[in-house]
Amino acid sequence: MKKSHQTGVRHGLAAAAAGGLLAAAIVAAPAASAGEQGGASGGPATIDMNFKRGTFSFSGAKQVAVGDDLRIRNNTDPRKVGPHTFTLIKRSLVPRTRKQRRTCGKLQGICAKVANAHQVNFRTGKVRRPLVKAGKPGWNKVFTSKANGDTWFTETKAETITQSVSPSAAGKTLSYVCVIHPQMQGKIKVVAGE
Repeated sequence: MKKSHQTGVRHGLAAAAAGGLLAAAIVAAPAASAGEQGGASGGPATIDMNFKRGTFSFSGAKQVAVGDDLRIRNNTDPRKVGPHTFTLIKRSLVPRTRKQRRTCGKLQGICAKVANAHQVNFRTGKVRRPLVKAGKPGWNKVFTSKANGDTWFTETKAETITQSVSPSAAGKTLSYVCVIHPQMQGKIKVVAGE
């Protein structure tokens, strides 16, 4: 485990659990959704994690083909804003209201399930599993109230992860959220490959 993963969790997930730094951020901004299409012709479809003008957001690909790579990139400075997760989540569980985002920020409900999947130790601040794969290889499985999904924890500026999109996600629209900054939300449509 990298030392940076230990530090960021103390400032991110652990702070959220204590209702500290992130409480204001959780209720401050509306949900943001992803932007452009990516894929085989121009490199991997990419979703960026951003913090601009006091607002956390995801931006990037709205669509990806089955079998194509989907890259997630952290464009933020975790020393200033804390770490992030890219967590696939059942659409009905995405925290949309101010109250739901506040609950998520306190790491209750589905967000607690994600923290447990990452094996966060709140006493030490360590994240034992930065990448949680619950489904088949590649991005495909969403968190539900009964089952774990795919999620990635990052706390390093410019850090990326690239995985292909599993055929089991074909025809679905995958919703995603950062459980640390739950106003960061988006969705991406998975279309048939060529």
